[in-house]
Amino acid sequence: MLRIVSWLLLTLLSCAAMGAWYLQQQYEEKSADFRILYREITVKLSQHDAIIPLLPASQNATEVQHILPQIVEWRRHDTPEPRQLIVPEGNGRYWLNRPNLSLLIDLNVLLDTLAEKKTFTYLAITRDSTTLYERGLASVTSWWRWDKIVASPTQPFIVSAGDNPEWAKLPWWLMVSPALFWALALYLLAQYQANKRRRDIAALRARYTELTRLNTMGELAAGMMHELNQPLTAIMSYNQAAVRLLKQHKSDQVASLLDASVAQIKRIDALLGQFRQKLSSERADYQPIELQTLWLRVCQLLDNELQAGKVRVSSHFSDGLPPLMAPPLWIEQILHNIASNAIQAQAGNAPGSSWIHLEIREEKRGIVLKLTDGGPGLSPEALKHVFIPFFTTRAEGVGLGMALTDTLVQRLNGTIEASNIAGRGACFRLWFPLPDEEK
Repeated sequence: MLRIVSWLLLTLLSCAAMGAWYLQQQYEEKSADFRILYREITVKLSQHDAIIPLLPASQNATEVQHILPQIVEWRRHDTPEPRQLIVPEGNGRYWLNRPNLSLLIDLNVLLDTLAEKKTFTYLAITRDSTTLYERGLASVTSWWRWDKIVASPTQPFIVSAGDNPEWAKLPWWLMVSPALFWALALYLLAQYQANKRRRDIAALRARYTELTRLNTMGELAAGMMHELNQPLTAIMSYNQAAVRLLKQHKSDQVASLLDASVAQIKRIDALLGQFRQKLSSERADYQPIELQTLWLRVCQLLDNELQAGKVRVSSHFSDGLPPLMAPPLWIEQILHNIASNAIQAQAGNAPGSSWIHLEIREEKRGIVLKLTDGGPGLSPEALKHVFIPFFTTRAEGVGLGMALTDTLVQRLNGTIEASNIAGRGACFRLWFPLPDEEK
């Protein structure tokens, strides 16, 4: 819309400027015509004063009529009498009176015999507000007007002319041509701006892509550190315990510790495979998940933390649960992060008062997983920012566990909500759609 308005304004201004220039040219031409007309009228009128002494006594002299056809007749006076210098006769005629002679002059003939005939819409010859000759209508307003007094002692007439522009003679095609020029100029300007905008957007996208790539790499590195820290810590604990038992010659308990260490190593391998998948954009492997078995594996992975914190674990699984289609490691990682946070949140509880409960049921064509704990709950600030990367309430925390959990839930088209239950601590409610809902 702005371009159309700009085009109209520029076109109108350009056309108006060119029209004014051509009208000025016409005015200059008409002014030159008026100057020529005035000069010839002045010459003709001055001839009257020069011819008076040369007029013959007979008023029928054809020679005089041939030279000055505007002189209709003349009269000599034997006795000088006071007479008005100019006496209008009507129909463009007037008497020019001298002491011994009077001339009857016809202005119609005078104007018709001019060497260069110039036409005007309005032409008049007046003297002392008396119109001697008039052609056209004075009541019709003319665009242009010229008035000039004839420099003659006996015939100081005022020659007046008026005219209008000749619109048909204006070069309209040339005056309209700026419309095409400005249309082309605005089009080229718009193309330049569009190309510049595309280049700027491309540059911003490239910059954004680079920043996103760097940010993603940073998040992946931080995520790897966060996710690998717990199984590595568990492996170190299991191995230290196994070494301690071997030194005590209690080899019968070493096998279980080594099995737990192997399970943590497999978890590390699965996590590394997941990170490789993110880097290579491979499609995740969706499988039907047995949630009860998966929860037992999560509890086994957290066995060291559960025993150290003396945390009781309970669960309730509704009967006839449909299978959840998802990458098993994703669901395991989600539950592992939430349960690990719940264990850490209850580190200050009284001995024997720490607990975790998992409830799983079908709801709204999906599966709901609700995990509650006996900790102090989440602060108002934590409820707002719990899923924001690098937000943590622990001094040694990284703040990526719940952010990665939220990312995995969203990739599964699910939802996750954090809340507090009065007298029971924190509650995390997850909902995942069933396979037909995903379609």
